[in-house]
Amino acid sequence: MSFKSEFLALIFGLLLVFITFGDQPLGTVSGITVGNLDTIFGLRLWPIMDVIYPLLAIAVFLLYGWVKSGEFRVRTETFLLFASFLAVLFLISIDDVAQVFDVSFHFSRIILMVVSWAFLILGGLIFLVYGKLNEKKPKSPS
Repeated sequence: MSFKSEFLALIFGLLLVFITFGDQPLGTVSGITVGNLDTIFGLRLWPIMDVIYPLLAIAVFLLYGWVKSGEFRVRTETFLLFASFLAVLFLISIDDVAQVFDVSFHFSRIILMVVSWAFLILGGLIFLVYGKLNEKKPKSPS
């Protein structure tokens, strides 16, 4: 791994955490509630961060594949992985999307928790597999 790809992986991991724990806490650990990281830059910026975090995650995701391969490749496998990432990103952001379109619906706390943990785990796995599929293949000596 190069420094660029390691740095992008670190940034992507941070974005996964910010997106997952951005809106609501996923529970308490030893009496400490973890969540509401959208307010880390202040209450006035949290609506903007609900847009910036997902857009940055998409940009870093694509940039990671580009850094791993040295070019931007679109193959069936990589496209499906990117589409899968967009799907789990949409699922975790559905409450924010509903607010933008002024649609009122509520999920149970359990469903939100399952979606949040699924996003955190699946988002990371999809990212790593996407990078692996985009790695440069060493040229074999002829």
